[in-house]
Amino acid sequence: MSNIKGKLHKEIRRPENPAHGKGGHLVLVTGRQGDTVHFRNPSGHTEQARTASLPAAEFVEFFGGRGVSLT
Repeated sequence: MSNIKGKLHKEIRRPENPAHGKGGHLVLVTGRQGDTVHFRNPSGHTEQARTASLPAAEFVEFFGGRGVSLT
């Protein structure tokens, strides 16, 4: 899988909170295993938020639909 940079709402740092919109800042999607998306979020406020993973359906709630594919 190529790495992808995507725009996500800032609450991706705290996925237990609802996203009050989509898009915002970039994260680097580093991989996917089954239905889990792994990503780096440089603006995460904890190490767990900086190197994170979420189910794809949950990730999409924060994703703004814009991204860049890096090959």
